[in-house]
Amino acid sequence: MLKMTRRTALLLAASIITLSSAASAQESSSEVWTYWGSGAEKQAIESVVALDNQKHPDTEVTHRVIPGNTLEMRRQLQTALLGGTPPTAYQSAMGYELKTFVDADQLASIDSVWKQVKGDEIFPRGLQRVVKIDGKPYAIPLNMGVISNVFYRKDVFDKLGLQPPKTIAEFDAVCDKLAAAGIAPLGNASGPFWSMYNFYAPLLSVLGPDGYFKMAQGEVSFTSPEIRKAFELYRDTFVKHYSKNWSGKTWAQGGDDLVNKDVGMYMMGDWVSAYMKERGLQPGKDYDFFPAPGIGKATLIQVDVIATPKESKTSDNFLLTAASTEAQASFNKYKGSIAANLKTDPSIYDYVGQKEVKQLQASEAENVVLPNLFFLLPTNLGSEMGNQLERFASDPSDATLDTVLKTLEALRLQDKEDDAFVNW
Repeated sequence: MLKMTRRTALLLAASIITLSSAASAQESSSEVWTYWGSGAEKQAIESVVALDNQKHPDTEVTHRVIPGNTLEMRRQLQTALLGGTPPTAYQSAMGYELKTFVDADQLASIDSVWKQVKGDEIFPRGLQRVVKIDGKPYAIPLNMGVISNVFYRKDVFDKLGLQPPKTIAEFDAVCDKLAAAGIAPLGNASGPFWSMYNFYAPLLSVLGPDGYFKMAQGEVSFTSPEIRKAFELYRDTFVKHYSKNWSGKTWAQGGDDLVNKDVGMYMMGDWVSAYMKERGLQPGKDYDFFPAPGIGKATLIQVDVIATPKESKTSDNFLLTAASTEAQASFNKYKGSIAANLKTDPSIYDYVGQKEVKQLQASEAENVVLPNLFFLLPTNLGSEMGNQLERFASDPSDATLDTVLKTLEALRLQDKEDDAFVNW
């Protein structure tokens, strides 16, 4: 038998310590997955990661970009979950996307974190409804994008002596005056979201906030007189005023139409403001916004959230950081959105952001901060509703409307039979 010299023993001990330290470091290092892979969005999430590592050096995390969107994130997550290597946390859509993973018993409830950050106090009540499943919280919301405002060229309005409309009748009159001046009244873009965003104001003017949630829960028939009235109001308020060449355009190209004064107004999420600023326009001077007529006191939002897989062991610290006003201020200052935590200092926002914060606070006082309906409906129905609304916007005939409503009602009935709706 070979004898171990003192020098050999010391070298072996040093090697064991080194390997042990490396293993320990590997165990304490974990990943946050998002598809924010470039520009301001990437800076935004990486500022939160840096803040968390500063606050919690013992549970250091790194940011991993999953190229693509929600669908690719879902695919990568399933692979990681099957392999037993889930991330610490990941970017998710709200509502039905969360429910899918909860139903599969793959998402961790975050009750403890929620209580520590006082989630019921710092997040809007309408937002809370779509990060909770069966009353339990499953995600921390990072931001809110307002999707119920109409952006307009302020210089064009000033030149024509127009005021931001407050009613549907006033909106129609403004559109007529823009058209008479040779300017297409309203821009739009192709895709399942954008016509749907425009539809929400007519829908709310007919159903109200309670009816909006009843529709999300599958309790309103698409062939009912109320839904037909909402579609007809959408046609008579928005569709008839769209620019002739809107179909086929991206949302950014629709923004270009407003920048170039080819249209006078454009209803789009508030990210279009950041886009117009990049194009050299100044908010409050060159452009502004008003709530879509018919929306009432409500404000509609789209939300990005951070969720954590059930098998993740080190997620609480990152979630605590993500909910903090410090992290929310840093994230939303880069991204140009509104912090989900309403306690965040509003001085971080530009003209549009500060105006939206006041709008959200007023809506929250009435409990009418409403999540995007697309993410409340079963995935197949939400997607098809967006597609059918775009079809109707392209051909707003009564015959098309009949087909659209019958198609959507058939899906609703099938989802009811499959018990697919959620009682938000």
